[in-house]
Amino acid sequence: MQLGATWKVTDLLARCARLARELGGNVANSNAEGSRGAVHGGEDFSIAPILSHDTDLKPVHELLAASPDSALRLAEMLARGVQDTTPEDEKYRIAEALTYAVYPKYKFSEFARLFLEDETFLTYYRRFMDPGNWHSLDRKYTLDQLLKLTLHIDGDAAECGVYKGASSYLICRAIKPYGKWNHLFDSFEGLSSPTDRDGTYWTAGGLRADESHIRKNLAEFKNFTVYRGWIPDRFREVADRHFSFVHIDVDLYEPTRESIAFFYDRLRPGGVMLLDDYGFSTCPGAKLAADEFFTDRQEKIIMLPSGQAFIVRRSDT
Repeated sequence: MQLGATWKVTDLLARCARLARELGGNVANSNAEGSRGAVHGGEDFSIAPILSHDTDLKPVHELLAASPDSALRLAEMLARGVQDTTPEDEKYRIAEALTYAVYPKYKFSEFARLFLEDETFLTYYRRFMDPGNWHSLDRKYTLDQLLKLTLHIDGDAAECGVYKGASSYLICRAIKPYGKWNHLFDSFEGLSSPTDRDGTYWTAGGLRADESHIRKNLAEFKNFTVYRGWIPDRFREVADRHFSFVHIDVDLYEPTRESIAFFYDRLRPGGVMLLDDYGFSTCPGAKLAADEFFTDRQEKIIMLPSGQAFIVRRSDT
């Protein structure tokens, strides 16, 4: 399927979903004959009631034209999936099939992962993110879990790239009972100018957030210091400190290289350095900076399915 057709189908599926919700009751209760969906709970299920309804069916016909071989099957699955009575595991399989039709590069994981049921963590996430934006849920959860490996290790925490403080909140919360401090470095002017190593995805000034956001979001904590300025201009102010956890999320080659080089020598053995951007094709410079730095060092970069990577600092001896 060509990219243009993919976007068209994406839009049409969304519109068909609204149509299916309107007609869902009729579909569920209808005994009309028609083609049977590929994913169903064993009962007769047909798209015929939707196609025969007197509602505006232009989206359905456009979907048929865009993807004639699979349109009916996709529409049937969609109509089945939006029904409240459809079992959750079946909804998951339907979502996987629909996603594959639109964006086959994306691969679903197993059904019933427990972290998706962690309501306490989901409540935290909703507080910091725009409605409907779940893009960094897995990364935030990973950060929160990796912090547990470092709480017993002497040393503070540091962040390079803070944005609005969603990660800062998790770090400050985790280290507070241990008397540790979080050191936050950000220009609050957005990204610096990308170089040739960074590709074409980012532009200078992107991801800008006002410093007031982080101070508001961290209002319940006292165990942090904000260092406003371009990386690495203010690193020297913590040159005599040691760290147990360092989070680097600056997207570009130059600030990633400077951050790794400075904090590596100050990271305690057993400490964790988490690289937020390493596994994304949109951040080639960040990956290159890490690969270059650790080429001749004993630590191995562990890349995660979330797009993050981390190293655990080994002893110099």
